Amino acid sequence: MGQRHLYRRFPLFTSYVAALVVVTMLRSAFLSHRNAYFYVYWFSEPVEVLLAVLAVHESFLTVFRGFYRLTWFRLLFPGAIIAALAYSAWKAWAHPPVHASRWGAAIISTSIASQYVIMGICILFFLLERAFSVRWRLYEFRIVFGFGIAALGDVAAGVIRSELGQKQRFLSEYLPGFLFLLAVVVWLSAMFGAEPKEAAPIADTPEERRAMLEGLRYHMRVLRKLVGKK
Repeated sequence: MGQRHLYRRFPLFTSYVAALVVVTMLRSAFLSHRNAYFYVYWFSEPVEVLLAVLAVHESFLTVFRGFYRLTWFRLLFPGAIIAALAYSAWKAWAHPPVHASRWGAAIISTSIASQYVIMGICILFFLLERAFSVRWRLYEFRIVFGFGIAALGDVAAGVIRSELGQKQRFLSEYLPGFLFLLAVVVWLSAMFGAEPKEAAPIADTPEERRAMLEGLRYHMRVLRKLVGKK
């Protein structure tokens, strides 16, 4: 990223990577101190998750900037994220599990919900990319894809532990780490690659924005017809 000066193009993703390095070193220093590690982990986890959401949104905004000319889209996207996280935290606070405090349950619940948020953003990203035939962007696409893989590992582990308990403990414990390493490989494949000049992001032109908005309006008209609205 430094060699290609990508930290200028992706300041939030760069911040996520830097924070992840610091957090990993910090957690490693407390591995032999169980109680201290618990607090270090859960105080640093919200920071890591927040930067991950912001980094995904950074690439989303770059690729689909034209959508943000629509007021409802600007409000709906961040509003849905905030609402999902806030509801999850409130539910855990109001009805904490017996093995956790209210604060602990709220943090854990919000962390889990955030992985679903990240997955949802990634799925929406590629659905819109297919629907509107957005031109290929090497870095943005693989950054988002990597976050989707990493989030899938955490979500899958939670589902496995919830449904099967200790029966598949090995899978639920090691799947997130394996998929995160796979995400790192995807990110590295992007950073080591060179984006073709004709596919590199350029400043949005009025023609690009009009074409994207027209495509969005067309799909909304189709959707209204499907649900029976005039």
